[in-house]
Amino acid sequence: MPLQSRVFRLPKDVEHADEYQDAYAVDPQRGVAAVADGVASAIFSRQWAEILVEAALADPPDPDHAETFAGWLQERRRAWSESIDVTGLAWFQKAKLPLGAFSTLVWVQVAPMEEEREGAFGGYRLRGYAIGDSCLFQVRRGEPVRMFPPLAAEQFEADPVVLGSVDLNRDQLQQFVALDETCYDGDVLVLCTDAVAEWAVRLTESDTPPDWDRYWQMTHAQWEQEVAALRHERQMRYDDATMLLLRVAREGAMLEEPEEPPASVELVASTAADPPGDDAPAAEAAQVAETDDEDWKGKFKEASKSFSEGVSQASSQLLRGLRKWKDKTVKKVRGKFGSRDKED
Repeated sequence: MPLQSRVFRLPKDVEHADEYQDAYAVDPQRGVAAVADGVASAIFSRQWAEILVEAALADPPDPDHAETFAGWLQERRRAWSESIDVTGLAWFQKAKLPLGAFSTLVWVQVAPMEEEREGAFGGYRLRGYAIGDSCLFQVRRGEPVRMFPPLAAEQFEADPVVLGSVDLNRDQLQQFVALDETCYDGDVLVLCTDAVAEWAVRLTESDTPPDWDRYWQMTHAQWEQEVAALRHERQMRYDDATMLLLRVAREGAMLEEPEEPPASVELVASTAADPPGDDAPAAEAAQVAETDDEDWKGKFKEASKSFSEGVSQASSQLLRGLRKWKDKTVKKVRGKFGSRDKED
């Protein structure tokens, strides 16, 4: 059963994107998708999360059959062990190695009904498994249908149950939640890691659930700005954020990111030091151009000082916007007065 899909990702620390520990995988034509959240305090958790989501699509797990699932997990653990490079590890990293990596996992599949279900009315079978606090939200015509696994906001404050890359004789404590429901053409399925999931649950509990449909028309840059603002306002925790949008559709495909933001998209208010508007560089350059050769240096020095003060106040996500503004201003000013020097 085909799906339409889009994915949004943002590391906890945008300056160290290599420390991003989430993973996702999706096959729109087969109607399968998975999201995992590697535990940052463990070692090589990103590799473990990637192995789990890829295996969930290629060879879906079946936790209902203990022996079969034990074999599935053993194969994944072998793949993790063979994929890591332990050379050059620091002493504190070597101390973590025997414990291995940890990750949550949520996996879903949309498929035709194998047999008619009472009340299905042409729907599709939605099934999957989850362990930990990576979640699925099912939405129909803008209204929430279900959350899987069903978690309350306060449950995100506790350490989640996770899958380990090393057998620590605790596999019997792993508790998967199973999903076997019905979905329909047009349903939106949102797979996300815990930072996004907790934010969505808190909104839903306050009777103002997220407007998931608006994200189909949002650029990735807009989403990054929104998450940065939510983090600054403490509405979303500072953690790796991953959101995989799926829409049940007969013609499924990975959708292209919109080139320009539609007028209907309203972003969350930005953080303390907003970058100048789109017309600011041109206006600044015009103002500088009207001054004499000596005065423009002072004006530019003032602009640079203002920029530096803005940087110290801005969130890390907005730094790029401020730097872009400065670079454009420098380029236009130098271009203007470079031309004047040649004429002189």
